[in-house]
Amino acid sequence: VNNSPRRRPTRITSTIGPGRAVNAPDTITNANSKITNATTASASATNFTLSGIADIKPEDSDWTYSPGAYFAYQPTYVSRGLDFAAKGELAGGNFTPFFSYGVRWDSLTGGNLRVAGIFGGRLRNTDIDDGYDRKLRNRVTHNLQVGFTQILSPEWRIGASLQYTRQDGYLATPNEQVTLYAGDTPVLFSDERLPNSRNRLQLNFRVRYSPLLNFSLGMDHSAYVDDWSIQNYAVEPSLQGSFGIPEARWHLWYRFAYQEGTRFHRNKPGKAYKFQTDDPDLDTFRTHNGGAVFTFDMPETVGYRWLLTVSTNAMYRTDGIWGYGFLVGSEFGW
Repeated sequence: VNNSPRRRPTRITSTIGPGRAVNAPDTITNANSKITNATTASASATNFTLSGIADIKPEDSDWTYSPGAYFAYQPTYVSRGLDFAAKGELAGGNFTPFFSYGVRWDSLTGGNLRVAGIFGGRLRNTDIDDGYDRKLRNRVTHNLQVGFTQILSPEWRIGASLQYTRQDGYLATPNEQVTLYAGDTPVLFSDERLPNSRNRLQLNFRVRYSPLLNFSLGMDHSAYVDDWSIQNYAVEPSLQGSFGIPEARWHLWYRFAYQEGTRFHRNKPGKAYKFQTDDPDLDTFRTHNGGAVFTFDMPETVGYRWLLTVSTNAMYRTDGIWGYGFLVGSEFGW
């Protein structure tokens, strides 16, 4: 939208099943309420994310600027921050190269939070130390991407991009623990510790085939590696179409991914390491993920153009973690 912002408020609700619960047996001598609450809970958690982004594209410009803010909450973890992105299409025609840069600053807080704790305030009725670390910690993420799209024919289109991501700051999770063992017997809990920087390089490739008006088949591929020794490979087939009119559209997708875990993930460690984690997201697993997205162009109201998006998705991982979620989002501009 030229000379005016397009706003994208979004609300996401998701439920995550944690998989196999972790015991805190009597042999662990330094277990406390913080640790046992975090490690033995087997109930699923419901998470909420709120975000807002404004896309600003000046008239006769090939660049779009997107400032934004977000807030993510789950029962023992909160993240909130600011986003900014800039994307430019450097040429037109059948071959279109593009460049984008984004930065995110976010502040993290761990612990069993209430309203005051979410914003870093002192909790009521908690004069007794419950063991939770509720310090505010910051991190910054930079994301640089270059790529192109190429129209091969009226039916075929391809695209590729190379993406570099750099993170600095607190990259561990507040209050997360690693279990230390004597042989097969758990004896102590030790804090999770991860490096304060991370570099990732990712390659993306996309193919689209559209044999009919308002209908297409797609295939996306991605692969990335980082300096934590994580490797991830994914493939995503998809179908897109309309409900008979171009103003109402649907998108079905399925994604399979394989991840090789970080060298910092410890399996029954007998001692504490400089860097250590028991985070399953940093381990080795396979993921099956799929969902549907429905998009509707709404009637213009008082000079505003509206777009409504409703989506649902589900996920299962071979380490036993599963989840499902729903999203309701909107865009409006003038």
